[in-house]
Amino acid sequence: MLDNIKKDDRGPDDLERRIEELMRISLSHQNLNADLRKEVLFYKKKCEHFEYMYNQLKKEKEELHSKGKSMLNEFRNKGDV
Repeated sequence: MLDNIKKDDRGPDDLERRIEELMRISLSHQNLNADLRKEVLFYKKKCEHFEYMYNQLKKEKEELHSKGKSMLNEFRNKGDV
């Protein structure tokens, strides 16, 4: 960025201008970082929700599987199948 400032443009306030420029860049980075942190938190919560839903569906699948298996065994024992 200092390359953008020609040697002729340097004066008594060149360091102040550079400091202001760096402060603006720093602020934009801080804002971007805050936005990224919010986004990460959002996706982390979303992931937790989907993990919970996955575990619930897995549990329901296992319950249905065991019910179906027990019903089939019951019918086999009765001689219906």
